[in-house]
Amino acid sequence: MLHVFLPANSTDASLPMQPPSLSLPERVYATLSAQIRNGSLPPGTRLPIEPALCERYGVSRTVLREAIARLKAEGLLDVRQGRGTYVLPASAATSFRFAIDGAGQAEQIAQILELAELRLGVEITAAGLAAQRRSKPQLAQLKRCLDAMEDAVRNGTDGSGADLAFHAVVAQATGNSQYRMFMDFLGGRFATAIATSRLHSAHRGMTEEAQREHRAIYEAIAAGKPASAERAMRRHIEAAAARLADGQPARAKDQRGQSTAQ
Repeated sequence: MLHVFLPANSTDASLPMQPPSLSLPERVYATLSAQIRNGSLPPGTRLPIEPALCERYGVSRTVLREAIARLKAEGLLDVRQGRGTYVLPASAATSFRFAIDGAGQAEQIAQILELAELRLGVEITAAGLAAQRRSKPQLAQLKRCLDAMEDAVRNGTDGSGADLAFHAVVAQATGNSQYRMFMDFLGGRFATAIATSRLHSAHRGMTEEAQREHRAIYEAIAAGKPASAERAMRRHIEAAAARLADGQPARAKDQRGQSTAQ
């Protein structure tokens, strides 16, 4: 039977994968996504109406709708005009999966390197478009993400939330809604890849190197130089994949003929 249900702890902002640097839409998304995937919000659940959810989370309708749209794009929610928003079975979500949970370390790294190849095909062009189309508010968002990552480097903390947000803003700055939706769709997969890559970078003392790569992307976008932005994004993704594989960026260059990400 379809029912309205929201657990009492649904406002908990301390759920996994919710670093303080995440935006409000990302926090609402992460909370609801976690509850859907862990069964706290079972299939068939009808979410409360917009005003009730906005009050519960303390956010605006714009923020809530952005989070809901992302969950809908991932196949986790079904928005029925005039009837409400319903939770879909996790198995009904898109068949595109990044099955890293439960995988061994070698398998995890292999999957993340495959994802890096996909990122190359999307994010290089996105960086070039962002350099041409970004708005002043979007540039300011990128700078805030960059500053948050720099704080993480200084404090020795993770910084993966700000890293993920940086790439999401680049996609938004393209002015192309398809890029944004695609990045939203892959957000959870990218979060895992970014967090794992940053962990390997930290272990090898390469976190500052990753920060320099992000700074180069930002500076090229700020300067309105598409070709430079594309080159900077390529260098960053390839170097991140190389650090994850063995900490030797040269390997990415040596194996580019076989795989652009390794």
